[in-house]
Amino acid sequence: MINKQKEQLKELLRIHFQYGSFRPGQEKAIDNILEKKNTLVVLPTGAGKSLIYQLSALVLEGITMVISPLIALMKDQVDSLEKVGIPATFINSSISPQETAKRLVQIKSGFYKIVYIAPERFYNQAFITELKKIKVSLFAVDEAHCISQWGHDFRPSYLRLKEAIKFVGSPVVIALTATATPEVRDDIIKQLELKDPEVVITGFARPNLQFAVVPAANGKKIESIVDLLTSDAALGSGIIYVGTRSKADELVEVLTDHGIKAVVYHAGMDAESRNWVQEKFMTGDAQVVVATNAFGLGINKKDIRFVIHHDLPGTIEAYYQEAGRAGRDGQPSFCLLFYHQQDRYLREFFIKGDNPDPNIILEIYDFLLRRVSLEIDESASILLTYAEIAQSLSESVPEMAIGTALKILEKEGYISRPKEKTSNSFLKAKKDWLEIMASISKRAKSQMEIAEKLGERYLSELMTGWDFNPEEVAIVLKVKKDALLRVVKKLAEKDLVEYRPPFRGTEIKILKIVEPGDVNLDYKGLKAKAARAYEKLDEMESYVYQLGCRQEYILKYFGDENARPCGRCDNCLKMNQIKARGGEDYTKKEYLSC
Repeated sequence: MINKQKEQLKELLRIHFQYGSFRPGQEKAIDNILEKKNTLVVLPTGAGKSLIYQLSALVLEGITMVISPLIALMKDQVDSLEKVGIPATFINSSISPQETAKRLVQIKSGFYKIVYIAPERFYNQAFITELKKIKVSLFAVDEAHCISQWGHDFRPSYLRLKEAIKFVGSPVVIALTATATPEVRDDIIKQLELKDPEVVITGFARPNLQFAVVPAANGKKIESIVDLLTSDAALGSGIIYVGTRSKADELVEVLTDHGIKAVVYHAGMDAESRNWVQEKFMTGDAQVVVATNAFGLGINKKDIRFVIHHDLPGTIEAYYQEAGRAGRDGQPSFCLLFYHQQDRYLREFFIKGDNPDPNIILEIYDFLLRRVSLEIDESASILLTYAEIAQSLSESVPEMAIGTALKILEKEGYISRPKEKTSNSFLKAKKDWLEIMASISKRAKSQMEIAEKLGERYLSELMTGWDFNPEEVAIVLKVKKDALLRVVKKLAEKDLVEYRPPFRGTEIKILKIVEPGDVNLDYKGLKAKAARAYEKLDEMESYVYQLGCRQEYILKYFGDENARPCGRCDNCLKMNQIKARGGEDYTKKEYLSC
């Protein structure tokens, strides 16, 4: 039976995906699925992890359930499968309860072979009950490192997956990731409760990628990036990763001023805006995406020729995953990391935000209890902004730390967060725009110029009421976002326009009510997590300063002790220059002079 299925799969591989053979690791993983062996798959970015469960689904009875954190990209993945004749659908918070019920009926009737599900759906008991009526043959956990608190993208909702697997009848499980150290691999297996799983690792090497670190004298990174991108017209498309949204806005503004077709992407944008940016990049209308780490997961653009990091990433895992989005077609591509010694401060700020003091966590829980007590129905969810929570605390805490504290309370079972809530800004003129312009002092030339540009470009929207993204509008008008918002807020203070800032908050449901002092936190674990974050940052910084092969350093970090120098990175090229001069032994000073 298995041999027959294997023959079928080879034919289906050709029919649906136009491939004549498997890539390394794919066939072994598929064999494990057919033999009903739980499997952890670690393949590098672009090595075809998704094909493993997509192809297997075609010969298995029932459905293949794929758990993915990529809500914004599920539709794209489903559309791609339908184009190659594979019936697929998705269920996440972007569709209505009525549409969810309709799709569940179709799933139960065997209409689909693959169903993508957001992990947050497993908070819904009614949804879980419906899943029990469905025959699931394969349970695929994509981006499996999200289940590990030692990974670089931990998501508490993934911790529910071990129970979800039991709810759907304990089918074969396949967990897939591109970036997992031995420590994270062990944690994935533990958290999913996989018994004696097979582990398929093909190695992490990407021989077509050329790595380099560029010291940024006086912190002048943007100038160097502009020089690089304007010096070669045939450079191709690429991604520039930055540490903050404000830096993304600033860099895009500079690039567009120099004639480079660049767009910005970050988590603060609404789904429609993110889709617009992604479409521009995928079709080639935009050469460069300047993005925070929110961009890239699931992006299937094979001809990305470069990935540049403006800021130091926090971990080797995050860096290699992001850099690995270059050259997925196997063609030579480069990965540059610009570095200044002050870069570490930004990462330490993020570490502090990701590891709040336990007392802050308890304060937040206490505030949530008091807020729930004000509600008529204590079983109902409450909707709060992070700003509201911050105002209740005894000390100033960044929004990032509040979000982390909520994650920890969620992980420990005290609360659940069915969904995040975000919205654009809103602006509507209350008077004729010429009258509004006349109210601005002639001495405020900058304000006058911005208001004039707003009226010229968006007059009809302003008069009828306008949901807008300040970052995008600032880019279109070629003004600073902060300057744009200052003008809007001043007009609102004069009651000339109606302005509503963007909403950022979360829906929260209390699951356990105890005295704050009785909250059972893993204090030892929280301390260990914070310490490990600093260790990972040290390892990332060591990558910057080390003198050996860049790719060899990364591969050994992931446990590949057979790694050898790549011969292409900046350090390997320096070594080759020195050896060409006849010197096997060299000093650090001579090395750095190359």
